[in-house]
Amino acid sequence: MIQALKDMAQQDDQEVLYKRVRISVDNIYRNEIFSINLSRYLMSLYGIQQAKANPITGRILVVFNESVIHEYTIKEEIFHFTNSPSATPKTTHKPGGKTPYHVLSPEHMMKTLKTDFEKGLSKQTAQKRLQQLGANVLSESRRKSLFSNLLEGLNDICVKVLLGSSVVSLFLGQVIEAIALGSIVFFQVALGAIQKSKSETSLNALQNMLIQKAKVIRDGKNLEIDSKQLVPGDIILLESGDKVPADARIISCEDLKVNESSLTGESIGVSKSAKMCPLHAEMSNRHNMLYMGTNVLAGIGKAVVVSTGKNTEIGKIATLLEEIAEETTPLENKAEGFISTLIKIYIATFSVIGSIALLAGMSFAQVLMMGVTFFLGAIPEGLPITVTTCMVLSVRRMAKKNAVVRHLKAVENLGAVDVVCCDKTGTLTLNEMTVRKIYTDGCFYNVSGVGYSPLGEITPSEGESMKKHALEELLKAGVLCNNASLVQVENKWEVQGDPTEGALIAAAGKINLDTNALKTTYICLKEVPFDSQRRYMLSILETKEKETYAYCKGALDTVLEKCSYIYENGKERLLTNADRKKIQFHCNTMAEEALRTLAFSYKKLQHQQEDIEKGFVFLGFVGMEDPPREGVKESIKKCLKAGIKVVMITGDHMKTASAIGRQLGLLTEGLVVCGSDLDKMNDKELDNIISKIQVFARTTPEQKYRIVKALKRQGHIVAMTGDGVNDAPAIKEAHIGIAMGLKGSDVARDAACITLVDDDFSTIVAAIEEGRGVVKNIKSTMKYLFAGAIGEMLAILLSFISGSPVPFLAIQMIWINLVSETLLGSTLAVEPPSEEVMLESANNKPPVLIDRPLKNSIIRRGLAIGISTFALFKGSLLLGASLAKAQTLAFTNFICCQIVNLYDSRSNKSGHTNLYMHIMTGLSAVLLIGILYLPSLNALFGTVPLDPLSLLGLAGGVFISRG
Repeated sequence: MIQALKDMAQQDDQEVLYKRVRISVDNIYRNEIFSINLSRYLMSLYGIQQAKANPITGRILVVFNESVIHEYTIKEEIFHFTNSPSATPKTTHKPGGKTPYHVLSPEHMMKTLKTDFEKGLSKQTAQKRLQQLGANVLSESRRKSLFSNLLEGLNDICVKVLLGSSVVSLFLGQVIEAIALGSIVFFQVALGAIQKSKSETSLNALQNMLIQKAKVIRDGKNLEIDSKQLVPGDIILLESGDKVPADARIISCEDLKVNESSLTGESIGVSKSAKMCPLHAEMSNRHNMLYMGTNVLAGIGKAVVVSTGKNTEIGKIATLLEEIAEETTPLENKAEGFISTLIKIYIATFSVIGSIALLAGMSFAQVLMMGVTFFLGAIPEGLPITVTTCMVLSVRRMAKKNAVVRHLKAVENLGAVDVVCCDKTGTLTLNEMTVRKIYTDGCFYNVSGVGYSPLGEITPSEGESMKKHALEELLKAGVLCNNASLVQVENKWEVQGDPTEGALIAAAGKINLDTNALKTTYICLKEVPFDSQRRYMLSILETKEKETYAYCKGALDTVLEKCSYIYENGKERLLTNADRKKIQFHCNTMAEEALRTLAFSYKKLQHQQEDIEKGFVFLGFVGMEDPPREGVKESIKKCLKAGIKVVMITGDHMKTASAIGRQLGLLTEGLVVCGSDLDKMNDKELDNIISKIQVFARTTPEQKYRIVKALKRQGHIVAMTGDGVNDAPAIKEAHIGIAMGLKGSDVARDAACITLVDDDFSTIVAAIEEGRGVVKNIKSTMKYLFAGAIGEMLAILLSFISGSPVPFLAIQMIWINLVSETLLGSTLAVEPPSEEVMLESANNKPPVLIDRPLKNSIIRRGLAIGISTFALFKGSLLLGASLAKAQTLAFTNFICCQIVNLYDSRSNKSGHTNLYMHIMTGLSAVLLIGILYLPSLNALFGTVPLDPLSLLGLAGGVFISRG
């Protein structure tokens, strides 16, 4: 094709004026082989008539058609060739290796990857490479089985002690007690395991929605396959709307633009080309490379896969996640330590009491039975099931609010969070570009509306008049120099193509410009796509009247350089230096408001070959932003009111980041630190100021990870939110990792313990509220359970000291633990968070399991329950009651005292009615009456009916228990 174009150019030599230029190249000097190779390479470029390098002078003569190729493009190609290893061929590398593919020539690429750009790989070769290199996936599912979760639950120290008690009961012939106790324990463990499996299933269901297909060429045929079957050397075809399935080097493309925000954090579309890149080009500047997980915004492309799975750029970040160990939650650590200490105290106490009992003449079997009773009273068996219930119910409430919890106990950490680290793009903002301000013909205009919807208004700034013609001309340029389109899907406007170009079309719709009619009226003759080096896009169009216009949009300085005139008051006049300074000043002002500027110009052409480097008419510029999500500002206010600091970590420029931080209300008196400054700090210096920083700008994935670690070292409980692959290491390192479900990457979701299905930042506030409520409910539960445990143990201990029989039968104690602990205690788990929970200041330390006020309350209530129970038991024996009646009184008193204790332990007493608590209390009372007055249950539980006088004494015991 290139040769055919060159032949056509040669036929028109008489009409074309060729330009000659001599360029100095260091590598040419005294290097004849390099001189020949460079000359041949330049001659292969369309538009170059002659290229002759002179190794004696170190210069190369290039004769070229300036209307086809520009001098700066030739210099760029020379630079690329000079820095490319393809200038001096290297040995072939193994497919999937670490070859710097962005610097290789197409010929070298085919040899390196052993593929054919036209026919692709054969089926056999692809299958062989798939077996050799593995599937194109970042990680296989590591989901635990239900059986594994059951075994994990059985490893709990409390469960071990209770199972031991069940075995001892069986050994002593107490079969019913042993079976009942074992059943309760396994029920608790099974419930926790089932809920854990359900949580994993919820997240897996979300991830299964993201199965991706890839269009490839194999054996010369176009096929669509599962992206996990891709291998290095596969030829893939891409078009607008596709997700890049693997890292690939572009072979050919047309107007290809890619959104790499999931990898780099930048929401601006990146233009791609097949040209070679310099060896040391940064990843974001490798215009000939495509990366797994990024999205094609516009154009079409053909590329060869160079890396798959964990060898991709995304895969390298995913590998970091495997090195980060999962941490247990603060309450979990303290609970385990507290219960272990409690059990040690109980064992030591029982060892002393048991030894005394043996010396006093009790049989070993009697001592063992006493030990079982002692442990049944001392260990709060209902604690694991009640805590699990708290978590389960909270997870379900959060699921209704579009937050999928992957790890049950992540909810617990939410209650202690005092720092939320947020990525900007896609988390605090919509990841959509919107025009906010326009400057044209000396006037500023404000633009309303959200996203890509053409609904909104464009109004002059205060004190300025409307110059509609100039405004229409500027927006017309934005529509004509544009390849995007807007479509309405289920009442929502979406862009097909580059987000920036979509925002321009939306802005044009706000002054009722018929964008479809414009594109029909003007026929595109030629287009110069946007390039990171060129920094502008240019379209040459022809009207139905055969008039030809060139429209240009791009960076202000680049567009101004082309302009000789300015559009003012409906006319064109010469552009002066004063005009340039004024325009630059206004542009800088707009940039300080966190707006990205884009300038526009036009030129009427006499013929297509006319110079398009100068003589343009400046129209003005627009200021665009990636707008904040709806409700984000209010959510941040709630966080600050709750004592939770919000830190923004973004890849944006420092000025942009600062302006957005102020706009959202998260940047107040704090510091703004750039990534380059962060690199200059050691860990100690960072630790000294980390608590004062509110915004981090220009950050890399490694720096985000480092920031989270620094905050943790300072004792903060950190939540990290994000959607991109670049957020994943920090998400995994944080105490609470929160990923976005709609626009988030697979890696981010895999690293997180909570996924926001609707990507709504305000859901985080609701999740923290749930977390705080859970912590309060757990503390209420502990108050209730431990007070009951102390009461049981004290009643048993006092009976032993006084030489009396045990006040409870083993079957009665199992019933107490099942009903008063498990059944009644679980009602505290359904308490919703109170309205005041987010008004309390966050504690920057892990939550204390049992603080001093709670400890005092537990001890007071436990003593009151134990003393009143023992008093009724001992008093009735002294008054001549039978042992069965005394034990019945003790049993009944304890359950009634626990009902009173239940209502007193509630965390939310602000008028909220806990219907479940009322139902369970009523059910417990009915069951207790049945145990007391039904003969069949009397025989099972060893109880006797109570007369009115006994009930009166019981009322006194309950009154005393209120402490």
